Amino acid sequence: MSNPPKGLRDLDLPLLIETSDVDFAEDFYNPALSVAEEYKRGVGYFTSSWFQFAARGLKGLAENGGTAKWIISPILEEGDWEALQKGEEAKRDQELYDRLNHMVSDIEEGLEQETQNTIAWMIADGLLDIRIAITGENLSGDFHDKWGIVRDAKDDKIAFHGSQNDSRQGFSNYESYSVFASWMSDREEQRIDQHEKRFDEIWDNAKQGVHSISLPDSISLDIAELRDDDRPYQNPSESKKMTSAYRWRHQEEAVNEFLEEGHGILKMATGTGKTRTSLKILNRLLREDKVDNVVVATYGNDLLDQWYNTLLENFSADEMWIYKEYGGNHDLGSFLTKNRDKLEGLIISYDNLHECIDADINNKLQRTLLICDEVHNMGSKTRKQALKGELDVFRHRLGLSATPFDPYDPDRNDFLRDEVGPVVYEFGLADAIRRGILCELDYTPLFYELSPKDKEKQQDAFGRFQGMKAENPTLPKSRLYMMLARVRKESEEKLPVFERYLEKNTDVLEDCLIFVETKEYGKKVQEIIHEHTKRYRTYYGEDDEQNLVDFSNGEISTLVTSKAISEGIDIKSVKNIVLFTSNRSKGTTIQRIGRAMRTNPDNPGKTANIVDFVVRSDIEEDSEEDEGEDEVETPPDKERYEWLLDLSEVTKQEY
Repeated sequence: MSNPPKGLRDLDLPLLIETSDVDFAEDFYNPALSVAEEYKRGVGYFTSSWFQFAARGLKGLAENGGTAKWIISPILEEGDWEALQKGEEAKRDQELYDRLNHMVSDIEEGLEQETQNTIAWMIADGLLDIRIAITGENLSGDFHDKWGIVRDAKDDKIAFHGSQNDSRQGFSNYESYSVFASWMSDREEQRIDQHEKRFDEIWDNAKQGVHSISLPDSISLDIAELRDDDRPYQNPSESKKMTSAYRWRHQEEAVNEFLEEGHGILKMATGTGKTRTSLKILNRLLREDKVDNVVVATYGNDLLDQWYNTLLENFSADEMWIYKEYGGNHDLGSFLTKNRDKLEGLIISYDNLHECIDADINNKLQRTLLICDEVHNMGSKTRKQALKGELDVFRHRLGLSATPFDPYDPDRNDFLRDEVGPVVYEFGLADAIRRGILCELDYTPLFYELSPKDKEKQQDAFGRFQGMKAENPTLPKSRLYMMLARVRKESEEKLPVFERYLEKNTDVLEDCLIFVETKEYGKKVQEIIHEHTKRYRTYYGEDDEQNLVDFSNGEISTLVTSKAISEGIDIKSVKNIVLFTSNRSKGTTIQRIGRAMRTNPDNPGKTANIVDFVVRSDIEEDSEEDEGEDEVETPPDKERYEWLLDLSEVTKQEY
């Protein structure tokens, strides 16, 4: 008995194959895919029945931990094609979406259970990715080419180019392929490189005249739901599954919940894709012709710039004009001019949002989606005064935040609910860890006690609060908590504890963010870390943004910072968080630890490490701070300690 093929070189592949002489499925596709680690296919006509012929090969590809990418042409009538000659706009075209949706029923009704299960699992695991090709620019016809590239574990490759479509009919027609093998000659290898290069350019939307559109996640999820409980191949790596729509299915759930209400807040943990979800909502509203434009409001130039770049990446210059109204940019007047025939986006700070509403004499905002990112920042006293009762000019209002509400600020919470809407969907840190979207975490509490001087400051805070409350009986208790928290945040008793910890754990300074309350306190921390590393810098409000860039690029290992980097910044390499400063409310802490809990494709086994400072007596006693009738019921560090301890016990679960 001959040994089974181990790679592409072991296959007997002719220079030319024809359907009149060869069973394409049994003699070409299945053998080649069974030894492959990567399959790239561009084809002008595709039906799901092709899967039935090549199921054995695809299963082998999956067992090898391989991936398949298809660029296909959807089945459309001539008139439909004419309507789709709009480049990037096609992804928001309802007709195209409806046609693609038939793919789900075709797979469910037309494939045998075993084949259907394999395809559904490959979609769920991110091993099979399908994109739709639409012609544009100087081309007025169809995407009609047919070619493919197969790579094995030894990095040998074959390419084939010819006439066969991926359909049942394609196996009964007279069709042929020219086949090229990388090990045969330099010229053969060059042909393969050219075929792969043009495939990759179309996939990445870098080819003039052809646009590729990702299969909508909602359709991918419908296909994934067709699988049974048993994966028909070995469990693939986390890095592959991380890219699948099924891993991120909470985003589609959030889209559906928001659209059912029309306005509201998505309470989603940092790193779970709030931005991407909001773009899905925008695309759906555009596809259903419910909005014409988008306004993105948030706080802080870093996040505003990030949103500007996000819109640039997701909308072509021909499709959307993007305006700025923050910092030194003043494009509000241009945005609010009478509606044009082009989608328009405005990036604006919360402090300028009321100006946008006041100046909307053309009622442009009625058909504009308002996205309020880090929506909790909209509830400051001055913003509440400027925006109260104003936001309903936007029929669709979307709030995004991991922590929209503060249990110690009910007025702000009521404002956000009234103006933006209630929480319509929630996906928290524990949910994200179990799903494998955020990494697991280790919690390292460092215990200390307040000094006599610290306790004197606390008593002084109680006295000052009583005096303030006598003058203003409506003063919220949250003001007292802020005054007490500042004493703890600036306690120097933490410094020697941290110094002793670093002597045995210097690795905590790698890919590390250290949060401090003030620049002055940060200098004291710097004196300690300077003994262990020189690869650190600071990032406060006045610091050069290059420090943040250098930290992101790995040129420095530690960044000492404050609230300036708490929100919206995505640096996947961050692994260690040191919390010298923590609020009584979970909100800020969630934002900060979320910086380290993002998964890193370059480090699939990453575990976040959270170093926290805890007053020992807080967790040993029911209450340490006594102010008579206004006794603080729960010691502030105890609640955070128990919450982070519980979170550290949450583990990823297989779906």
